[in-house]
Amino acid sequence: MCGIIGLVSSAPGSSHKRLDDADLVPLAHRGPDARGIFASGQVQLGHVRLSIIDLSEGGRQPKSSSDGRYVVTFNGEIYNYLELRAELEALGEQFYSQSDTEVLLVAYKVWGADCVCRFRGMFAFALWDEVEKTIFLARDRCGEKPLFYYRDEKQLVFASEIKALVPLLDTRPALDPAVVDMYLHYQFVPEPYTLLSGVYKLPAAHTLILSSADWQAAPKPYWNVETCASQFNEKVPTDTAGILASIKNGLEDAVKMTLRADVPVAVALSGGIDSGVIAAMAQKQYPEPMHAFCVGYPGRPHYDEREQARALAETLGMIVHEVELPVESFVNFFPELVRIMDEPIADPAAFGHYSVPKAAAENGIKVLLTGIGGDEIFWGYNWVTQTASTNQLLVQRPSLATLSVWAGSPVAQRRLSQLASHPRMPGSMRRWAGLLRDLGDARTPKDQLRFYMAESNFPAAFDFKQTVYGDAMKALPADNPFRPTEIGLRRAEEIPAAIIRMLFDTWMVSNAVTLGDRVSMSVGVESRLPFLDVELIERVMALREKTPDHKLGQKTWLRAALKGVLPDEVLSRPKAGFQPPVHDWLSGVVKAYGESLRDGELVKEGIISAAKVDRILADMVKQGWPGLFFAYKLVLLEMWFRKVVAG
Repeated sequence: MCGIIGLVSSAPGSSHKRLDDADLVPLAHRGPDARGIFASGQVQLGHVRLSIIDLSEGGRQPKSSSDGRYVVTFNGEIYNYLELRAELEALGEQFYSQSDTEVLLVAYKVWGADCVCRFRGMFAFALWDEVEKTIFLARDRCGEKPLFYYRDEKQLVFASEIKALVPLLDTRPALDPAVVDMYLHYQFVPEPYTLLSGVYKLPAAHTLILSSADWQAAPKPYWNVETCASQFNEKVPTDTAGILASIKNGLEDAVKMTLRADVPVAVALSGGIDSGVIAAMAQKQYPEPMHAFCVGYPGRPHYDEREQARALAETLGMIVHEVELPVESFVNFFPELVRIMDEPIADPAAFGHYSVPKAAAENGIKVLLTGIGGDEIFWGYNWVTQTASTNQLLVQRPSLATLSVWAGSPVAQRRLSQLASHPRMPGSMRRWAGLLRDLGDARTPKDQLRFYMAESNFPAAFDFKQTVYGDAMKALPADNPFRPTEIGLRRAEEIPAAIIRMLFDTWMVSNAVTLGDRVSMSVGVESRLPFLDVELIERVMALREKTPDHKLGQKTWLRAALKGVLPDEVLSRPKAGFQPPVHDWLSGVVKAYGESLRDGELVKEGIISAAKVDRILADMVKQGWPGLFFAYKLVLLEMWFRKVVAG
């Protein structure tokens, strides 16, 4: 696990900044063990290393092929590097180290750009071909490793983080109002966009090849969760016992692969199913007691999961470490947390997610397994399963659309929202209330599946932004926030996979996975996510293509598959999610840092009106959770600009 950076000129002899050791400093947290720079003609590649596999000099980067034709700077892990190495040796290739980086180089030599389709792991890399004068950029299927880039007619600049990329540019990019608008709806910046004009993320499961002979190139997809079921090459069972056995076997194999390391591996543990099964399966395959790290809060409120986490860990024979998070710690640490996140991610769980790898690092741990991805693969969110059912009903019963006029009235919308979220209402009534509410909301474009309007914070932003936006935002089209979900309509049987795709392409990659990477790498710890193993994902998508499961309830398949792996009290425990004292945290941040909005970049660039700052800091925060959260997103955005872009 590492950090990468680079500059490539469009033509020989072009002048641009020369990389030096100072340019690697903004990425030093991602790779505290070693640094390196490669420079030759049109290309400069930089690397900071966190040593995980092959701790010797054989793992140093940037790394050149034995014949000198190829050189790579690589961030990530190829978990199946041993199997690929054996396959390449059978083809006559030779190896001179024990690193997965060398396997990557030789795989590209033999299979070219298609090598990424054979990689089982997490990666972002740039590979220069000295003969063809091309640079090949690639990113893993679920976006576990980041890669930002900027390109003009003279050069390509790329880096693992924005804070390392911006100093390499000739001028500081302006904020992009359209992407600011997206952020304030989603709470994160959906890829491939960034908040800076001209700066992009290479999307997950994409490659990009840029040649001196043809400086025009666009990212090219090589995998898609919606269609990946066809790549699963085993027989797909349709009986319940066969489905559950397949899921259990796939998860065990994924955990086994992610345990490969030449340094100690630990587990981030809550009281829930996802991290619990990772802990149980990992400890079963690990040769000694593993360390487990869990988070709690002063006074042990009802949402504190330390007791459940400790009970499970001790049952498994693990060594338990607890981290307690006082409110004042979050408020005081907020500016540094924003800098660490590198992009503005308004997820209130960020501080807790940071505290776990920090504790791991303090105990000498370099690799941490987490349960991220379990909710996304196994229908862990009610609003997501609701949208799958809603869209199927709309396709199967188009007459329901006639109810939209009644359901669109303000009174009906309020009442239907209350019914859809009322915990005492029967599930069927909540689903129908949610369906009718969505029918009445005309803001989703007609050529799209209905999706994010079912997530409460997304539609709330439509109302709040109109009261505070400045001149730069007023020309944006009304459907601007829906651009990341422009995948078109689907037939009824195709809808569940399409819903999973939209969740993957937005929330999962740009919030859950991005946040996990930044907070762990900020302290030199590599997070590994067994639930996002490509073979496990393809297995589950193939199973549900034959036997749809979105109407069975939250994680029904997963819970049933883990009978005997986890205690019954864990499997039957309702989903709690990560529940920090969010109102206290967010209120404290707005109170402590909100005044920065008055003379800040958001006002200067016309994102918000200077005359509306008092409304944001006083009136808005009094309007319950939606108003407080919107104000928090603005304060976080201002702090991000100061700490990451201008800082």
